[in-house]
Amino acid sequence: MAFEFDRQNGIIKDKITEERCIIITQARLQEIFSRLSEIFQSGATVIIYEASKAAGKRFIEETSGKTKTDKELILKTAVERFTDAGLGKIEISDFNPEETAVKFRIWNNFFAELRCGESTYCNCIEGFVSGMYEQVMHKTPKIKETKCVRKGNPYCEWQITSK
Repeated sequence: MAFEFDRQNGIIKDKITEERCIIITQARLQEIFSRLSEIFQSGATVIIYEASKAAGKRFIEETSGKTKTDKELILKTAVERFTDAGLGKIEISDFNPEETAVKFRIWNNFFAELRCGESTYCNCIEGFVSGMYEQVMHKTPKIKETKCVRKGNPYCEWQITSK
């Protein structure tokens, strides 16, 4: 993500979408997620997942026409924007465009550091990826988390395939 800081007007804009942004700390987002969990209990997980999924769909809608048809370019663009946003370092360990399957890792996963009891908010990643996949492939993916820092792994890892 590339930002434009307009100090005179006190705003930040995403240079790609030209939308206004804010910078929010991990601690503030933890407070928001914790409050959602207090109010909606187990339903908060569904709300957060669905919001992340909508963000993934919107990400694809914001990309250029060529990006939407080029699976490798979609993946590259998503990795760059996710990393540039400070959400962690993504490593693609396996990609099969014909089968639309990908295995990826996130080192220093922002959402794995947010906690809800013993759980993390890695479902934000799963929702975002699901939304992207559905927007491009017009089908729901099968997403399996294979590693997670909460389980003692050094990174979080997912395998995505078509159902």
